[in-house]
This record gives sequence, structure tokens and C-alpha cells, in this order.
Amino acid sequence: MPMVSPFDTIRGVYPADARRPLDAQRETWTATRPLAGLTVLDATPLFRNTLLKHEVLLAAGAEVWVGYGRAMPYDPAVVTRLGRLGLRVPDADRLRQGFDIVLDCAAAFADVPARLGYAELTRSGLGPYAALHVPVYLADGGRVKLLETALGTGDGLIRGLHHLGLGPLTGKRVAVAGCGKVGSGILFRCLREGADCTVIDRPGVRPPFGLSSVPVTDTVALNDLLTHCDMLVTATGVRNVLAGRIAKEILGRPAPLFVNMGVEDEYGADVPTERVLNGKAPLNFILEEPTDMRYIAATMALHNLAALRLRDGLPPGITLPPAADEAPLIETLAPSLRAELQDFLAAHGRGF
Repeated sequence: MPMVSPFDTIRGVYPADARRPLDAQRETWTATRPLAGLTVLDATPLFRNTLLKHEVLLAAGAEVWVGYGRAMPYDPAVVTRLGRLGLRVPDADRLRQGFDIVLDCAAAFADVPARLGYAELTRSGLGPYAALHVPVYLADGGRVKLLETALGTGDGLIRGLHHLGLGPLTGKRVAVAGCGKVGSGILFRCLREGADCTVIDRPGVRPPFGLSSVPVTDTVALNDLLTHCDMLVTATGVRNVLAGRIAKEILGRPAPLFVNMGVEDEYGADVPTERVLNGKAPLNFILEEPTDMRYIAATMALHNLAALRLRDGLPPGITLPPAADEAPLIETLAPSLRAELQDFLAAHGRGF
């Protein structure tokens, strides 16, 4: 009888269709072991589904170290499982020694030496890395990341609302501040849920999906919109973008619900923490898994693939994922998920 890996139990939590990109990568890399002999520090936000990303790196032959807690949320219960899974947590001395490759998130470990270079998971980490003359593979540079950032975040918002007993959104009026990747994904999902949506953004920004918009600088129009809304969702990624813009009388009412889906506090100090669901932290982080596996598996596989590109040598500066890296991963997706991505891109109409 074949030996059961501790990862088998974790894998069994997720439907096979949701895991496809990681399963395909694990199967190939178990045979080829392309990272044998290399040390890898992985700083992907640490939740249960992240462990299957780590399993792939182990299968590839890497010595895997897990960094967490510097910038992004994590699940403390998952931390307790790392040692039993053959994963190591570096102390300060080990971080100073550095690694062959750093798979980073939000540039949290940009100060850690990486002999072959770095792979950055988020757009928010681009600024710090752009200032360094080192090889950086930016996973958040193509269509694969839309699965997580747009579709997965929109799904996480809806799941978070239902978790709190605040769904469904049918017939509700929703204002979304920001219509980049995250905001567009939230709008797409809210529209599918039957909500009436309006965009809040910078003057002159053309919103997607044919929606109307209110300039964030027009406080009169902004507060008129909020007076008639059931929910406001911030998704600009800009700290304090709404600071001083929301009227005090609106803050004193139970509606609209205030939600933040960005990493930063977009409401500002004049909006009490308790006035925003989940204390101004992203609402989906109240969930055991903030992003559903079906939306994040391809992103994690692309982040892993960046380690191979760094192994083979990348020039100093930012490298975006080429189509040759992304297309095979998209092909591994379940047909329903590929269709959802295509629908989003077609409905959005502006491209990324």
C-alpha cells in the first residue's frame, strides 16, 4: 500500500477541478526535480491552501523556507503544521544569510539576499523592487493574476458577506471605490449577484461594464450617492483615499455598510474602525481561506514557475510573465473557470 503523505489530507479538502494548475505542476516536477539543491524562501500569504504551493516546491527538490507575518495576514493554525510538513521557518540569522530564490509578496522580504533573484506576487511590491537593480519576476503582470485579484477577490467579498449573514445583494445599491483589477472584479461579481453598482474614482476615469461614476473629489455628489446606498466597498489600494470626504451624518447611520477590500486603510482616521466591517481589514480575511482555491491555484503555480525562470537566469529589472508561461497554466483550468475569465475580460472591455 502506498504511503500517505500529510499533503494528501490537505489536498483532499479541495475538489480536483480547483487544484488543477498545482496538481499538474506537482506531477511534472516530481519527475524532473528542477529546483534540486536550491534554497527557496516563500512568502505567499500563509493559509491552508498555500501548503499545496509549498508541496510543489518540495516535489521540485527545493529546500523550502516559509516567511510570514511581516506584511500580510496569515493563519496561526497553519504555522503550527509547517514543521510536520518538512517546511522551515527562518530566524533573523537565517534571513541574513539569504537564499537562492525569494518568492515574495508585497516586497516584505526584499531586504533578504537572493542569489538568483526574486519573484514578486503583488503589484504593491513593484515600487520597492523597481528601485533595486536585481532580477525580479512580477507574477502580477498578466492574465493569470486576474483570476485571484479580480475574480477571487470578488468571490471573497460575497463569501464574506454571506458569512456575516449580510447576503444576498439582489436589488441592493452598491458603490465601489476604485475600478482597477480588484475593483473591477468586485463590480463584476456584484453585478452578477444582482446589485445596482456605481463607481467612485478619480475624475475622468472611465468605469468598466458601462457603469456610471462619481468623482471622489466631488464630496457633494459622493455623499449624495452614499445617502442612497446599501454598501460602500473600497478597492483603490490608496491609504486614506476617503479621509475627510464622508459626511459625519452618514457615519452615524447604520447604512451604508462600509467594507474595505484593500490592504490599506482607505477610510482614514475620521471613520471609526468599528464602523467598517472586519475593523477595516479586508473582509475576505474573516474567512478560513480568503481566496478560494479555484481562483488562486494558477497564481501560486505561476509564482512557483518564476523560480525556474530565475534559476535559468533573468536580467536585473522587472520581468513580466510571458504568454509562454501563462497560456499553459490557463489551459489547466477547469472549463467553467476559463469561461468565467473570458466573460470578465469581454465584459470589462478595456483590457489589462
